[in-house]
Amino acid sequence: MSSLPTVSIVIPSYNKQAYIKKAIESALAQTHECEVIVVDDGSTDGSLEIVKSYDGRINWEAGQNRGGSAARNRGLDLASGDYIQFLDADDILPPEKVAKQIAQLSDASPDDIAFSPWSYMYDDGTISRPNPRPYWRTYRDGLSLLIEMWYLGGFFPPHTWLASRALIDKVGRWNEALTGDDDGEFFGRLLAESGRAQFCDQTCVLYRDPPDGSVSRSRSLKSARSDWVSFENVAHQITSRRSDRMAQKACLSRVRVKAYAWRRYDEIVEKASNYEAQLDIRGFSPALPPTMRYLVGLVGIKHGLKMRHLIKGSG
Repeated sequence: MSSLPTVSIVIPSYNKQAYIKKAIESALAQTHECEVIVVDDGSTDGSLEIVKSYDGRINWEAGQNRGGSAARNRGLDLASGDYIQFLDADDILPPEKVAKQIAQLSDASPDDIAFSPWSYMYDDGTISRPNPRPYWRTYRDGLSLLIEMWYLGGFFPPHTWLASRALIDKVGRWNEALTGDDDGEFFGRLLAESGRAQFCDQTCVLYRDPPDGSVSRSRSLKSARSDWVSFENVAHQITSRRSDRMAQKACLSRVRVKAYAWRRYDEIVEKASNYEAQLDIRGFSPALPPTMRYLVGLVGIKHGLKMRHLIKGSG
């Protein structure tokens, strides 16, 4: 009987003193033995000392602050596992997460990928109930999952996924030029290339409601531009593989969500409006809030946002 696949858990950490201990402990508690790698990205808050206290139980490295994507790529340099589990330093894996997904992938192709449900957790200790979406199910290929997720809206945190090192090497590493939605870009590329996407409902990871100062809460123009590049990169992955109406509707829905999220920046709205025109399809986008869904569906993203401004103010 062949041995079980090896797994490396890669944890990037930057100024997560309040959370890093629990993240590491959740990685070490996996019932499937894992190699745990922490890359400290130039922390200044004392979190590195916590990481060092696990010396001998984890592999760790510290360097200058270069961003989360660079830290994850360095983790990949250090990783020896057949499979890679990414874990942000403020999130938590349940003990059976890796084991359940490894079992599910036991007869799978190296290009297959596993993903799981997730719940929000909060600093006061409360945990929300999972909020299932229609795409919380298994797909014949990751591209089909990506298209439905873009069309309906929503996301999966990085630690929901388990992917083979072979698939990651085929797709390429994290884009270190991005400062916003770097995970959406990376996992979008991964899904576009993957085989079967297997939903594992026997486990549920915990995703921390983003604290103030986190990258996911940045509303800067730099983040908006990064988010746009992420969209363009993944949209290209979709449209270069599928040209059917559903793929176009998914890109339409996603570009409208981007414009709505970054509506304070005319530059992004203009880019989104141009992309919308190039698609040359009509329809409502369920990923938008209800009122915007109908406004934008009738008159397009730019005019829909103008009408919203007139109705509700700048907001």
